[in-house]
Amino acid sequence: VVPSDTLPRGMCVNYVISPYDSIIKVYSDSAGLDWRLVAAVVYHESKFDKDARSHRGALGLMQMMPQTASWLGAGDITDPVEGIRAGTLYLRRLHRAYREHTVDPEERLKFTLAAYNAGVGRIQDCIRYAALRGVDSSSWESVAAIIPEMDSDEILELDTLRYGRFKGVETIAYVDNVLEKYAQYRKRASR
Repeated sequence: VVPSDTLPRGMCVNYVISPYDSIIKVYSDSAGLDWRLVAAVVYHESKFDKDARSHRGALGLMQMMPQTASWLGAGDITDPVEGIRAGTLYLRRLHRAYREHTVDPEERLKFTLAAYNAGVGRIQDCIRYAALRGVDSSSWESVAAIIPEMDSDEILELDTLRYGRFKGVETIAYVDNVLEKYAQYRKRASR
């Protein structure tokens, strides 16, 4: 136990983020991810509602698509343990996948979050489009800046893009919002 007087001001050893903190900590630790980051993702995906369902068919705390969860070996993703295990494993895989794309850990995290929200293929389209436009495709901010252009009909003429038009507004906001919540949790909850 860390004495509370050695923690930065405002941080608490026993700060509770959600009823699922212990599960999030176990699977985040095994995935090599900060549990507070995973908690921020869970917050934005479901507001910690294990019964959450999206209009697109995503389920559970981490709003996984059943096909993705099945690919990861998950059964009932509405079960908090199974859902957090699968979602954290998926975050880890995405995080590893972007290590060759950018060496900057902060940028890698942003691409990971974007892919978690929009899908890997959609973010690869964004990266390809940025490179085509001569934009630094290893910088999320640079890629995010050109995403609004991907909502035009002209984008459909490019044979380098596989998924067509993309509004991307939700994904850009998602990355910002998860990182903001993560920063809040880092200030309050100890590692």
